[in-house]
Amino acid sequence: MNWFHDYEEELRSVFHECRHIISQFPAPLNSYGLSYMHHFNVFEAASHKNYICYLLPFWFQEHYQLDPKDCRQMSKGNIFLMLYFFIQDDLMDSPTMSATSTLPLANLFYIEFLNIYRSYFPGKAPFWEYYNRYISEWAESVCNENNEDYFQNEQVKVAHKASPLKLSSTAALLLSGDGSLIPQSEEMLEYVLLTLQMLDDYKDWEEDLEEGNYNCLLSLTRQWLNSGNDRVHRTDVKNFIFTNRGLDHFTQLAQHNHNQLLSYSLKVPHLIDFHLLLATNLKQISTDIESEKSLLQSGGLHYWLYKNIE
Repeated sequence: MNWFHDYEEELRSVFHECRHIISQFPAPLNSYGLSYMHHFNVFEAASHKNYICYLLPFWFQEHYQLDPKDCRQMSKGNIFLMLYFFIQDDLMDSPTMSATSTLPLANLFYIEFLNIYRSYFPGKAPFWEYYNRYISEWAESVCNENNEDYFQNEQVKVAHKASPLKLSSTAALLLSGDGSLIPQSEEMLEYVLLTLQMLDDYKDWEEDLEEGNYNCLLSLTRQWLNSGNDRVHRTDVKNFIFTNRGLDHFTQLAQHNHNQLLSYSLKVPHLIDFHLLLATNLKQISTDIESEKSLLQSGGLHYWLYKNIE
């Protein structure tokens, strides 16, 4: 995990600075904000490890001669922007979540993002054209995913759910004078974000099924059942995964995505290593499922020994 450990100290510093800024928010939003960020701090136990959100600027540092201070600032801006969008996602996915405290907090996060990025890109800098496009991609994706079934029809729009993430890599290339490479970085990130979404959707499919959220694995299950837009049942998904090797398509697509990443000239080896970990995890999950099936077929005692003896 050199893509993380190489920048661990810088990232600790970034989170420390973010905590200090949030602590200065007006009460009670300062305590709400610190509690909310705690759930996404990669150094906290049981937090959501959204590594790519915070590390992406650092992954461009070495090959594009970026100042470490600028990378820390962009990472900090990315943290505030992602927290802003995480709140939007939470409100859309959880009807019981109160907007009374979360929306004011979201706007304070958003102001901090703007303060950082405006210092690098004032006025009508080209950065803000990319900003407009990425936010539009996000808005379209989250609004229409249930109706248009992106995983079946237009997979790039699955990645667009995280399009604002591309702002820090675009900013890095603009600052380094390598703006011509932005189309490559956008495409590479879309492959990575698609694989990341597939992995998340495998982990979250039961929750998404219960709450009616869009999920790539549930989309694939509907295709297997030839059920159109009909709601699938929990037993259908389990049969698809555990009886009919349902994750094979995910693992094949992740490998295809990785092969595509290797074809680009953009030099971001840590991004490629990060994607390899995602693809490997999907493959391992699929392999473990098949191994467990073989154990079950070997008989109850064999299975019990495997599960209970170290």
